[in-house]
Amino acid sequence: MEKLTFNIPDLHCEGCADRSTNILERLDGVHQAKVTFDDKSAEVEFDSDKTSFDEMKQALDKANYTAEK
Repeated sequence: MEKLTFNIPDLHCEGCADRSTNILERLDGVHQAKVTFDDKSAEVEFDSDKTSFDEMKQALDKANYTAEK
């Protein structure tokens, strides 16, 4: 398992953070995700053989959130 922390600068509320967490946790290979509105950041534990930052970014982009390393 790998851990990655990245920014999601366009979170507007706790609901956005919860929605982003759900989006990330539905990806194959993501073991755990925690998105924090206060920090506008995500901490993700994942299997790099099954997913990548680019796939996480694409999933968030579809929901109109921007992921930045």
